[in-house]
Amino acid sequence: MALAAATGIAATAVLASTALAATGPWTVVPSANSTTVTDTELRAVSMVDNTHGFAVGDADGKAVVESWNGSSWDLVSQDSSGFLNGVAALSATDAWAVGTTYTGGTQRTLIEHFNGTNWTVVPSPNNGVNSALNAVAARAANDVWAVGQDGVNESKPIIEHWDGTSWTLVQGVQAPKNGIEFLKGVTITSDGTVWAVGTVGKSLAPEGFRLTAFIERLTGGTWQSVPVPATNPSSSANLNAISATSATDVWAVGAVGSQALAEHWNGTAWTIVPTPTVSGKSTVLKGVKAIAPNNAWFIGDQSLATISALSNGTTTTFLPTPTGTQRGDLSGIAAVDHTLYTVGSQINNATTFQEQTLALTNTAG
Repeated sequence: MALAAATGIAATAVLASTALAATGPWTVVPSANSTTVTDTELRAVSMVDNTHGFAVGDADGKAVVESWNGSSWDLVSQDSSGFLNGVAALSATDAWAVGTTYTGGTQRTLIEHFNGTNWTVVPSPNNGVNSALNAVAARAANDVWAVGQDGVNESKPIIEHWDGTSWTLVQGVQAPKNGIEFLKGVTITSDGTVWAVGTVGKSLAPEGFRLTAFIERLTGGTWQSVPVPATNPSSSANLNAISATSATDVWAVGAVGSQALAEHWNGTAWTIVPTPTVSGKSTVLKGVKAIAPNNAWFIGDQSLATISALSNGTTTTFLPTPTGTQRGDLSGIAAVDHTLYTVGSQINNATTFQEQTLALTNTAG
């Protein structure tokens, strides 16, 4: 089931326009778009160093992988019906990507591995009839974790582990009775603790769900839920991504109602990190990169425009980012030393609303 070689189809791509001027510390860098489909979008990024990295997404329902060569993102794989939502690179010759694919109208988990030459689909288990993986984190060649959900109503969480030989399902915290639970982000701290974040929903009478942010962690071989700070009970809350620098410095981001939600773990408890409230605008944080205990970057969108933010745990400042003339979105962020990399999509054509890849760098990280 080998996919296209790492350099095999780069010639079929065109680089995204870089006509947009850099705004603030962020600069647009060239990224590839398929020439055979309408839309191309990037959802996640992982860097090995400043000349090697991977970004993943989809092009009209075809899983897409792009590689970083130090100056631009090049399309290297466009295959497998489905979407790639997460990527984690251990080295330039060992990387994992996860998402979902469709087989006979059924949604199934999709996991691909890069060995330095080819991206290859690796068999992965499912936990029902509509399974999807949203994120992946890697600590070693035999210690990789992926999370997602299964069910028409995203009712059951999925946690999978790679032990160096195969992917297996691992029992996490079960969804509440008559409720739903899905996992959107995962990270591994330096001491081997695995964290996962997402949303849990409890049924309401006579119908519907109340959605709240949800965090669980693996310690001592068992997944357990961890208390999260209370948010506005009249608004749904969710967490989309998580990042850590150590066992006592973990950050998670998402949204509560129409406003940004950020939380921080100090080794004892999770607390809400203040973020600005922007009247008349909806803000969703989709990615986070922890740089140091008092330094984390957030990315996402604000009323269909790209947005980034820098937080010291006490104060969070929104910073402008280049975006499409019509709208844009950022969903993945990574860092190497003091250079930040973020990816997403942009729309510049008011007639076709064609999605194009958007990739930015920031050397002030």
